[in-house]
Amino acid sequence: MKIHQLQATYLVEHDRILVRLNTHAGEELRLWLTRRMVKNLFPHMLQASTEIAAPLALSASHDGSDRRALAEFKKQETLQKSDFNTPFSTQAAILPIGGDPLLATTVHVTPTGRGSLRVGFEEKVPGAAQSRGFEVTLGPDLLPGFMHLLELALKHADWGIALREVETVQEANPMDTFATAQAPKYLN
Repeated sequence: MKIHQLQATYLVEHDRILVRLNTHAGEELRLWLTRRMVKNLFPHMLQASTEIAAPLALSASHDGSDRRALAEFKKQETLQKSDFNTPFSTQAAILPIGGDPLLATTVHVTPTGRGSLRVGFEEKVPGAAQSRGFEVTLGPDLLPGFMHLLELALKHADWGIALREVETVQEANPMDTFATAQAPKYLN
């Protein structure tokens, strides 16, 4: 399934993020992401997207630049090429998993080795007759846009998830802390 458009919106009344995906075939997939799911999923998505972008960027870099900085540059380059002005089309002809959004209870994130990330969403609700799910592949042109839309929705949600700070804390060099530290102030 080839994705045509993405949308991520925080809905206050549900306290969830609604992700909608349109395909080139006229299908629409709807997905709920809860705070707990995003808190667990987002760091893995960030790491995977950095790992996917870094080899592409490193092959072009010979100056010893930081892998994360190169991945961020590649992300910004992709975002500049992305179309965030065209409104999301709500005229989907086919709803393969139904009209109700899938409540993501399990997510599988797998790098494909071709610069893409395969993400499988499952809904396993106790008492339900059967589970629902779908899988999408986010290529290097689509993954940064999806992450950007998710970041915007998270800022609106105000769930207290510090997305970029989590990433930099995990990979920060201890010596950088000293370089950016403020000198102590004394009372004389």
